[in-house]
Amino acid sequence: MRFLIVDDDESIILFLRTFLSAYAECLTAGDGQEALAAFEAALEEDRPFDAVFMDILMPGMDGNEVVQALRRMEQEQDAVPARCFKLIMISVLTDTKNVSESFFHGRADAYLPKPLRREILLAELAKLGLIDPPARPQ
Repeated sequence: MRFLIVDDDESIILFLRTFLSAYAECLTAGDGQEALAAFEAALEEDRPFDAVFMDILMPGMDGNEVVQALRRMEQEQDAVPARCFKLIMISVLTDTKNVSESFFHGRADAYLPKPLRREILLAELAKLGLIDPPARPQ
């Protein structure tokens, strides 16, 4: 399994990579251009990402613009829906406009507000079938 983490905040990248590396190979990008290059390389290698964690507020292209470009790249590869990446938006923005844009235009599978919390992150990933559900205490 492969995850792409896109955020311009190094502490968020470190947080996500720390927790997610137990479940998948994690690649990171600090802006939209890096994300597009990593995504394109993954498609060319026939090793696409299973999930993309995308911040909205970034320099240059914002996260919603990057997601639109990623979805176009995926379409050009004729990806069947089952092979499309799961999109987890991560942002301090929780207003209706940004959340709606993420779900309706980016086809987000989850929207996690910052600051991120480990237990919420893991629960969402389990809900999306990306990881096994956490074990319940006995």
